[in-house]
Amino acid sequence: MAFWSSLGQTFFISLFSDDIRAALDLSHGDFGTYYAIATTASAISLLWLGKLADTMRLEKLALFILISLCVAAVFFSQVNSVVMLVIGLYLLRMFGQGMMTHVYSTAMARRYVAARGRAISIAQLGHTLSESIGPASVVALHAVLDWRTIWIILPASALCLVAPFLRQLTRRTALQDGEGVEGLSADEPDSMNGDTANGQNVSSGHWRRRDVLADPRFWLAILWLVAVPSFVLTGLLFHQLFLAEAKGVALSHWTASYVLYALFAVIGSLTIGQLIDRFSARRVAPHSLLPNALACAALLFGSVDIGVPLFFIFFGLAIGMPHTANAALIAEIYGTRFMGEIKALFMLVAVFASALSPMIMGVMIDSGFGLDALLGLNIAIPLLAQFMAILVLHLRR
Repeated sequence: MAFWSSLGQTFFISLFSDDIRAALDLSHGDFGTYYAIATTASAISLLWLGKLADTMRLEKLALFILISLCVAAVFFSQVNSVVMLVIGLYLLRMFGQGMMTHVYSTAMARRYVAARGRAISIAQLGHTLSESIGPASVVALHAVLDWRTIWIILPASALCLVAPFLRQLTRRTALQDGEGVEGLSADEPDSMNGDTANGQNVSSGHWRRRDVLADPRFWLAILWLVAVPSFVLTGLLFHQLFLAEAKGVALSHWTASYVLYALFAVIGSLTIGQLIDRFSARRVAPHSLLPNALACAALLFGSVDIGVPLFFIFFGLAIGMPHTANAALIAEIYGTRFMGEIKALFMLVAVFASALSPMIMGVMIDSGFGLDALLGLNIAIPLLAQFMAILVLHLRR
């Protein structure tokens, strides 16, 4: 699921940016704005759809999400107007970046306890694999196929390669020391409908969404730990063709550097998983933001020969570390009983942030702001968020 979520991920959609803008006569800012509208709508929808992870068995939910994503991709291949573009982007973002990621990370955090950090980091390797081979594969396919044809072939491949094996892939194993939906207590129907008194679930270690919204740590630290990586990484990936052009890097050289990105995404994900299991997510998560700032600093101040490789190295760490850290942090602080509805809230935050950044950065580009301003913004934001998270989660324990 992590691998095929790429169909709705920014890094993948952005590879077709030139084709889409040419087909519909859009500027960078136009495309970023429509992308923001679609992504924001998908984020709001996740508040409702995300709760299915608390009530629906994993196999059935995974099949529903997979089929929905494939239908969305085929629809996207036929876009010929702005309205169809927004609908297509909404469906891709909802079922790709949103629900695919939400379902697998919730399942791993819920089914594993002692090795939760490592389990989430291993599952996230699917993201890394797709990000490492996706760009080069698209460039190769695009040399012989129309972009619309690619958007038909890929979902068909996903359906054929995943659907027949879902039962085997979602079954429980002896190493899983946590509970899935099937293991949750059957005598809690009222709490699932929100009828429990405020504080009852908090005292038992399992928070509801309304309790999270009343927690100062959410507003001062955890919200920013989730939002900032989505804002920075999505915005830069969405406008990666502009970054390459502004830095004077050939597209073939730029996409070839994804090998470094993939390697260090694996290293970052596995390393932070080990650190979380040893030291706790509270202590580790704030530091997962630092690679975001370092990546932008490398591209801003480094030469093409040095800055671009360093950018992809730190960018890989920035991709690999925060998702694992944040999923473990949410389970560690708020429990797993209602993790579906709570993670849906955090997915809303992440997706909303990913909706804003392409639009904001697109408007900056159209307004004449150069590479320096774009990267400077994305250096300052992660450093400020990291400082706040350390202050709230670490120093005030």
